[in-house]
Amino acid sequence: MILIDAVYVNTGGGKALLQELLSCLGGKGKFTLLCDARLEGVDTAGYEVIIISPREITRRDFYRRHRHALTRVFCFGNVPPPFRLEAEVAVYFHNVLLCSGFKNATLREEISGIFKLAYIRWRRKNADVFLVQTRLVKSALERDLGADVRISELPFYSARRAHLAPSEEAEGKWLRYAYVSNGYPHKNHTRLLAAWEMLAKAKIYPELHLTLYGEWGGLYEQIKKAQAAGARITNHGFTDSRRLYETCGYQIYPSQIESFGLGLVEAAEAGCAVIASDLPYVHAAIVPFRVFDPRASESIYQAVVATHGKSASPSKIVAINEIGRLVHWLAAASNIKGQMRCEVLINKAGPLN
Repeated sequence: MILIDAVYVNTGGGKALLQELLSCLGGKGKFTLLCDARLEGVDTAGYEVIIISPREITRRDFYRRHRHALTRVFCFGNVPPPFRLEAEVAVYFHNVLLCSGFKNATLREEISGIFKLAYIRWRRKNADVFLVQTRLVKSALERDLGADVRISELPFYSARRAHLAPSEEAEGKWLRYAYVSNGYPHKNHTRLLAAWEMLAKAKIYPELHLTLYGEWGGLYEQIKKAQAAGARITNHGFTDSRRLYETCGYQIYPSQIESFGLGLVEAAEAGCAVIASDLPYVHAAIVPFRVFDPRASESIYQAVVATHGKSASPSKIVAINEIGRLVHWLAAASNIKGQMRCEVLINKAGPLN
């Protein structure tokens, strides 16, 4: 059994990357997806799907019952298997906020992160390799897990599969700024909205297009306050980000920390000029058109003033998409057991270059 363990993945960028992996693996062998009932909206056709509750005790029971049938395991949600397996195991670590060098938004999240990281550290020997998207995450994880753990950069993201039919440039697109993200505190909506209120007070009226959905009462109130001051802000809720990007000339991205910044890549692929935080994760993913200090609403305000109504070239992607390396490792186990060992996930030289 080739297992993709996605028990702890059900929303956001992790869900998008899981869908990309499943799409790329389609037709290349027989794979089993382990997940919980919260994973919705993912195309799992062609996969054996096993649903369990998202608890470690239930996950441990699954591995105990199937341990001798497993030939290769890819844990998609940060956490290694609960014990050592005969099969090779790769763990995709994609939540830098769990690392000790980064602060969560609330005390509850901070304490939860400490316990989660402690558990990952305890189980680290159950993985042959941890995979991360960027050097930033690799360095943070090395500090927490120790030098004896194998950690490899293997960035991947959803490649643009097909272009829409050519059309005239959307009228007024250089007056529109999109931020496709939900309201988690590190996403920094509060300072972004404050900047838009400052713009309205200065009688500058760019459009801000947001995608907030769920329980973010304070942000919804802040949007109403800014709108009352004249700011042009539209919250689309959960929507097709690709379509939204294609109507906007700019993406504005004030997030303070990301494990990768998938939204940056998606916006660049859609033809947006990206205005973003002047932070390492941004420069590791794309070449921004302009940067600002995400700690200061004034800096965001100045970046918008400098670009408002002016055309710009789309930002370029600099992150290399290495999903082929991961697909090859998983698919190889479907053909000849042990043929392609985990070194293909670590060494750049090889059949996938």
